[in-house]
Amino acid sequence: MFSEVVTPELFASAVRLATPIALAAIGGAVCERSGVVNIAMEGLMLISAFAGVAAALLFGNAWIGVFVAVLASVLFSAIHAWASINLRADQVISGTAINILALGVTGFLMETIFGHPGTTDTVKTIKPLMDLPAGGGGVLGTIWQWVDVVFLSYTPLVYVGMFSAVFLTWAMYRTRWGLRLRALGEHPRAADTVGINVLRGRWVAVLISGFMAGLAGANLTLEQVGSFTENMTNGRGFIALAANIFGRWTPGGAYMASLLFGFADALQLKLQLFSDVIKIPPQFFLMLPYILTVIVLAGVVGRAVAPASVGKPYKEKG
Repeated sequence: MFSEVVTPELFASAVRLATPIALAAIGGAVCERSGVVNIAMEGLMLISAFAGVAAALLFGNAWIGVFVAVLASVLFSAIHAWASINLRADQVISGTAINILALGVTGFLMETIFGHPGTTDTVKTIKPLMDLPAGGGGVLGTIWQWVDVVFLSYTPLVYVGMFSAVFLTWAMYRTRWGLRLRALGEHPRAADTVGINVLRGRWVAVLISGFMAGLAGANLTLEQVGSFTENMTNGRGFIALAANIFGRWTPGGAYMASLLFGFADALQLKLQLFSDVIKIPPQFFLMLPYILTVIVLAGVVGRAVAPASVGKPYKEKG
């Protein structure tokens, strides 16, 4: 049974399922490093998932759908930035309001555009970037199968997630922009004193998080499912927040933590096929990713140190 469960497809499925979580978590890491809590990831993913499918159906092109998905998410994240940065509103309440707004807007637009609630028509999904021939038999064939399936079988936005984790980690710790970003979240008054525009820097960080959440929503619908269903994000935005904390507010750490959640999701899907053999109701497997989220938060939150000024509105001097 072990060999039937632990297969290359299991690990490839984990990476695919982790990607929307990872993209949102990476954006959340950038946003919270600037001092702004973006609890609206769930709503941003939801509105971008809907916008992407609607645009792909309208124009007949999935890549136009990706562009519209990102644009919709960035626009909604601008609402959060304006409320939490310029109006100095409570950032958690602002994010929660956007989550509720996105749920209502997508439900309303489903009725208005498609004439019914539930699920949209199906779009043609984006194909994997590489389509390599299968290997032969023997040891080399087995190695090739693992390499092909686990590393080379993904759609473009999966690789965007991997690249973003590496690039933004490098940028956060090796560039002037990254130094200023971390200063905004640790000591914005000191940053302001040396001439860094705190409000503008935080705006950029929130918009980056909206961009990444838009890619997450596009990946979910235009690369994985091929359609939009109301509330289909199903808590992934909140799991992304947990992955960000588990990853200690770094893009690379957030990506690795997302892989853990993705593996839990892939494993529960695989184990459901063997529920008759191991005599456990499938509902218990469905709970696995969420149980893992609670365990991670309970074990890490007390020891993980957040940016000192995260969640605190800033008022410029003068």
